[in-house]
Amino acid sequence: MDGLAAIENRAWLGRVTCGWKRPELPLEDVLRYWRDVHSPAIARRPGIWEYRHFQFDPVRSDLVAAIIGVALDCPRDEQLMWTSDVRYASQADLDLFSADPAPATRGHLLADIDLIVEQSTTYRVVEEFGHTFVDRSGTGQPQGAPAAPTYSLFFRHRGDEAAFRTKLEAMSTKWADDQAVVRLRLALFEAPDIETERKSGYPIKTHPPERQYQAWTDLTVANDSDLARLVADADLAPEVSALHIYPVRAVYTSNRDGKPTFVGLRGYPALAAMTALGGKNQAHPALLEWMYGPVAEGVELP
Repeated sequence: MDGLAAIENRAWLGRVTCGWKRPELPLEDVLRYWRDVHSPAIARRPGIWEYRHFQFDPVRSDLVAAIIGVALDCPRDEQLMWTSDVRYASQADLDLFSADPAPATRGHLLADIDLIVEQSTTYRVVEEFGHTFVDRSGTGQPQGAPAAPTYSLFFRHRGDEAAFRTKLEAMSTKWADDQAVVRLRLALFEAPDIETERKSGYPIKTHPPERQYQAWTDLTVANDSDLARLVADADLAPEVSALHIYPVRAVYTSNRDGKPTFVGLRGYPALAAMTALGGKNQAHPALLEWMYGPVAEGVELP
């Protein structure tokens, strides 16, 4: 296993949250708020091993050939707009995350959900059911528009969960050996645990079971044509009832390897401004620790 994948695979538990904005809000405003306001606040909470936020373009059914019996289209008002993938290395880390900040302060943080979210579903991904098979991208903390074609593939099973999971694991193992695959991570979802989310203080906005997914693949390929080839060879129809392919417009990494990234501390606009001018002085460890305290220890530019 490559080094980047090995770091990710130290995570014991993931919480994958898939969201839609409130209909009256401009999408660009919502995505900017999530990236520049919400994510840096989340990144400061203790216990996070990795946190990536994905922003999507609309579903593209035309990227692959039709598959008899598998729905590739998705109504526009049912499509995802973003996914946040937050992972923890142990139960102790999850407990740290859950306890900080205190409930009164946490309420202000979670008020973001009511502010911008119309519907949002959180799926648990436990132990080996979340696995990065390969990462040849060269960066453990992607920031912004992907350097190569990147897609989020969301799957619905046909009914037999065990056969569905076996199918996707075998597919992922085969894809990982293909040199056109730059990055591949598979997450097999547990059904949403609404009561646990409620006890954690999260507003419940989960969509109905028929609109939920059972798996997600984070896939980067060398060329768009590689996606069509891989899907055509996967023989999905026996176990998959729907495959929705979302082109990823941007990925932002706020935590990596158990600590915040520079973007997690200072936000993506700060990184973009520094990159434009070629400056790195504002990312010096001494300056970051002076500004943010011990949480900034070890933070580096991507």
